[in-house]
Amino acid sequence: MGNDMNVELGKIFQMTRKSKGYTQEYAAEKLGLGPRYISDLERGKTMGSIPTFIKLCNLYEVTPTYILQNYLTISNDLKIDPDLIGFYSLTDKNKKIIINLIQFMNREEK
Repeated sequence: MGNDMNVELGKIFQMTRKSKGYTQEYAAEKLGLGPRYISDLERGKTMGSIPTFIKLCNLYEVTPTYILQNYLTISNDLKIDPDLIGFYSLTDKNKKIIINLIQFMNREEK
């Protein structure tokens, strides 16, 4: 990966972390890493390993597709709008309500 991509991915990780209300220190503690490592990831100084990437996705409750969506060329994969990130923080009950509403609206359109 080029350095520009590292920086952009780092910004996505930072935005996602902040949307959860987590500090770098909190994320680092939960993942067993140093706060400086999280800072380096977010500034694009390092990309880390795939296991760290997966741990970050799990901690932030996002899919790898969400993080990588701007770099994937797969046309049939669902790209998630960054404005929807709050959806993943909802309770399961509220997620189900929203999904049911979308399904209802899709049926009405047909």
